[in-house]
Amino acid sequence: MPISKAQIKRLKALHQAKFRLSDRLFLVEGKKGVEEALASDWEVQSVYSTDENWVQTHTGAECITVLEMQQISALNSPSEHLACIALKTFGRPDVKENVLYLDGIRDPGNLGTIIRSADWFGWKKVVLSNDCVDFTNPKVVQSTMGSLFHTSIFIDEEANFLSQAHHQNLPIWGADLKGEDLKKTIPANPVVLVIGSESHGIRKEAAPWVQHQVTIGSRGGAESLNAAIATSIILHQWS
Repeated sequence: MPISKAQIKRLKALHQAKFRLSDRLFLVEGKKGVEEALASDWEVQSVYSTDENWVQTHTGAECITVLEMQQISALNSPSEHLACIALKTFGRPDVKENVLYLDGIRDPGNLGTIIRSADWFGWKKVVLSNDCVDFTNPKVVQSTMGSLFHTSIFIDEEANFLSQAHHQNLPIWGADLKGEDLKKTIPANPVVLVIGSESHGIRKEAAPWVQHQVTIGSRGGAESLNAAIATSIILHQWS
């Protein structure tokens, strides 16, 4: 049965952040991401695929044409698989575990890769400052390669997470070029790790709460590391 015009319109609207927010829905594309969503406890509202054999082995999935997939996909090169997911609300993180705090990460690819790395190294709680790129942005979701559905994502809407963590006597570390050599750091657990953007670093609003700074030693002449790469290296050292 062909996908209806109303369904196409509804799904295409989710390419825009305002509709993802109002409808509390977002899209995941790609076989890996869709299958991870289906295996998770996130609510999957609808699933579409151009692969008839795959549809037959996945209850509730609908088979659509390549043209229909092109109409609903947010990607320049659409995948064979797409799902519509209900947005989850996590409240506030339990600070009994390590927390990764991202301060002003605006690049979708960086955010998605950081979430994927956090999942790989077992940092399951990620807090985003209220001006980070929307984590349901299609490029972010695509970059996580399904790790979004293994991770709890919290938005620091009131910009008070770090101050509260400080008052709970949690060690707060921040990545900074002037920090202590990563190889010599042994943080107490649980720990909050703050990562700023490549262009601005940790900003003045967050900096007062950072008690310790860590840096990754350089042997070459590069000015800095990509935020996602730097995060991955620190998480590897501390995991």
